[in-house]
Amino acid sequence: MSHTRPTIKDVAREAGVSHATVSYVLTGSGHAERISAETKRRIFEAAERLGYRSNPVGRALKRGYTDTVVLLIVTWHVAKSHAETAMAISRSALARGFDVAVNVVDSDEEAHSFLKKNMLLNNAGLLVLWDSPAMHDSSIVTLAQEGLPVVDLLPGSPDGISTVTADREHAGYSVTRHLIELGHQKIGFIGDVNSRVKTTTQKYRGYQRALSEAGIALDSHLIQSVTEFGFDGGTKGFREILERRPDVTAVVCINDPMALGVIACAESMGRKCPGDISVAGYGAFDEGSYWRPSLTTVGLSAESVAEKALDEVLRMRTHCTCPTSTFIPGDLIIRESTGPPR
Repeated sequence: MSHTRPTIKDVAREAGVSHATVSYVLTGSGHAERISAETKRRIFEAAERLGYRSNPVGRALKRGYTDTVVLLIVTWHVAKSHAETAMAISRSALARGFDVAVNVVDSDEEAHSFLKKNMLLNNAGLLVLWDSPAMHDSSIVTLAQEGLPVVDLLPGSPDGISTVTADREHAGYSVTRHLIELGHQKIGFIGDVNSRVKTTTQKYRGYQRALSEAGIALDSHLIQSVTEFGFDGGTKGFREILERRPDVTAVVCINDPMALGVIACAESMGRKCPGDISVAGYGAFDEGSYWRPSLTTVGLSAESVAEKALDEVLRMRTHCTCPTSTFIPGDLIIRESTGPPR
């Protein structure tokens, strides 16, 4: 009795397609996008009937890299705020035949060490969530130059690195424009520009642009940088703004937890939201939809970021290593926390 393992050629014969077509579908190649759903179904069913199992070691030796995409996340704050993106990457990777190795480090120094110690060139690609200028001084650019597909999932990427990220500048612009259209002139901005420079800067630029287009002068007394990332940052930042500008009527925050902190702080001081103060955030966290008043925010599609990032890894592996930049716009979600000023 023969115990020979079925091969791709056996699957191709069973499904009535070419060897190459089976290879594209079962390895998640970018070429598989052009293959019909019906053909894919026949291939998967044929593979199941024959008991076909791929040999990842042999495939890696043949082509020079594994099926593993490494996701590097720098700091636990970033890991928590981008948990949905990480999960979306895992789902999209599985659909494309990739495995994902998630690595969370707690500082720039640990990130530098991780990049130097690990044999990353043998992986299918490297995705990075690193909200710090220190990324520019890392070995990531060298890895990209040596042929590793590297995709930055945040803005402000080093030269030579592909970017796939949410359009945070447009987010800052759209939410500020919304407040201006409601009639607000004194609009505060609370963000963490010290430890999250890459993302906060983009949102702040959008805020500036909306004010400029409306002919509203930028007032530094309405802008507050905080080191606390979440709820506490919102409460602290709002108190600081109130000390300088008690007539502030609206606040834009770089994330939803900060915005909820502003609402809680305002109401503890007798200011109602949105009657006395309108507040908007970013990220469309679940908590914001349950809060009362529910939070106006900008939603980003983690699924879109994940899918396009992995498509970029495939493109660089199969076609061209030249970097590209993709910015995915979010959706303004208007809820109860914003309204006209009194």
